[in-house]
Amino acid sequence: MNDRVDDEARLRRLLSDAVSDVEPENRLDELRASVHPSPKVVPMARPRSWHAAAGIVATAAVIGVVAYLTSVIGDRGNNVGPATDGGTTLPSVATRTATDPAVSQSTAAPQGHAAAVYYLGEAPRGIVLYREWSARPPATKPLDFAVGGLMSEPEDPDYRTPWQAGWLGGARESAGRIEVAVDGAPAGRPPAMTAREASEAVQQVIYTVQAAVADRLPVQFTRHGKPTATVLGVAAGRPLAQGAPLQVLSRMSISDPAEDSKVQRGRLVVTGVNNSFEANVVVRLERQGKVIRTKSGIAAGYQAPRLFPWRVVLDTAKLPPGRYTIVASNDDPSGRGQADRDTRTIELT
Repeated sequence: MNDRVDDEARLRRLLSDAVSDVEPENRLDELRASVHPSPKVVPMARPRSWHAAAGIVATAAVIGVVAYLTSVIGDRGNNVGPATDGGTTLPSVATRTATDPAVSQSTAAPQGHAAAVYYLGEAPRGIVLYREWSARPPATKPLDFAVGGLMSEPEDPDYRTPWQAGWLGGARESAGRIEVAVDGAPAGRPPAMTAREASEAVQQVIYTVQAAVADRLPVQFTRHGKPTATVLGVAAGRPLAQGAPLQVLSRMSISDPAEDSKVQRGRLVVTGVNNSFEANVVVRLERQGKVIRTKSGIAAGYQAPRLFPWRVVLDTAKLPPGRYTIVASNDDPSGRGQADRDTRTIELT
């Protein structure tokens, strides 16, 4: 019975590669891997920190995708095929364990539920949001976990959070919205913070707490129990909706492996979400500034204002052990070096 529950959880994780407007994809290889875990997983030596929480796919969409995935046959390699129309929904909450390769081939998070928090990072067009997966202990409430994660440092050194300790208080669902207390946060924009950074910081909270409750509820910021007119200089008198994904989020984000993971050499599976010209994805494995491996892939779609999942497999069997950097980037038809990208540092063992 426990094996069946684990497999169902892994299938749910397969259908939810991100927590924001991501289309489900047809990934038979990863489905097989989720049912037959690879013995090549090497857990990280140190525990992962906790951050936020994951979201949920609309019930009808999940039923349809499960029916399709369980009937599809064949091997599509790096081409994950066309996207289905899942709308602007959040993926399902999936149980995450340290040995679940469908969640992460190199996960060392404590046993719990798949969780995500958004952080600020740089992109060619300025500051955007990146997502980082972690795990929430079952005893911790999703919104409490999310609020704590927003004020915690990310694992990836390329990301950051402007929310300082004490700036955010509790959060709760109330009357069809999410209320977030900002009693300790400045009402005005701090002198060192740009208008773009302040706007993205507010969206960082919105995207993260929406993921925590698995719903796109509007977010009301409150101060001492009452709606606040502004937070970080951003107008917040009324409940706020999430911003447009392609304006707020990075158009390229790596889902797996996690930052600073230990992965056994052989078959390195890199997954993520993006929106790129003709759905193109380029993944490079670098060491000390030198490109060791390069491989292209195709995301599940691109002709919609949302992110789509992708998957690329690199052969690392003959590489020497050591630390490497994964660089995933979008296609740049302009040739001006303006493509969105994301990186992960890993250790091959």
